[in-house]
Amino acid sequence: MHTEKKPLVNLATSGLKGHNIVDMPKRQATSRIIAGKFRGTKISFKESKALRPTESKTKETLFNWLMNDLENKNCLDMFAGTGALGFEALSRGSKNVVFFDKDKRLCSAIDRMAKKLEISDQCRVINSNAMTFDYSVLEKKFDLIFIDPPFEEDLVSKSLDLISKYDLLKVGGQIYVECEASLVLQDHVKNLKKIKESKGGATKYYLYES
Repeated sequence: MHTEKKPLVNLATSGLKGHNIVDMPKRQATSRIIAGKFRGTKISFKESKALRPTESKTKETLFNWLMNDLENKNCLDMFAGTGALGFEALSRGSKNVVFFDKDKRLCSAIDRMAKKLEISDQCRVINSNAMTFDYSVLEKKFDLIFIDPPFEEDLVSKSLDLISKYDLLKVGGQIYVECEASLVLQDHVKNLKKIKESKGGATKYYLYES
């Protein structure tokens, strides 16, 4: 039986262009605050190769390491990115967080999230390169410092040197480090006691105490 072939339909000109999945906007990436008073809050961000938000499973491991002992703690996030670690700490009772990032758009997004959560008075957002900032102007020490920089740029050792130079960590304070698995971190750590260590894929995680 002969069947007439139907012409191919050009979606771009058929009035169905809006239904073509190619033309649909991409879904915005998000991470979530996983516990505390802001539990479930989404933190939206634009995906890029330079941005590597800490995964929920890793955050859960970290804050389990901390035994949720964050009440009234002063925190410093040296490479804030989306602000996920700092906001998680605030959700779990931290007193305040100083967020650093050299990307102005990321700093603006952190500031908007702080306003949305009505905790702007607990957040200080500094749009600056954490490696060149004069930390003496902060006039404070921290109970917990997050170091989660871009990989393969030797930023962990430089961060630890700055913390020592400006005496940023309180006695008994802790430092969380997230870095590439290939980095031999013990070569860069001085006068700190390793409390916890873990590895996932190409990433290593450490918790140190002064």
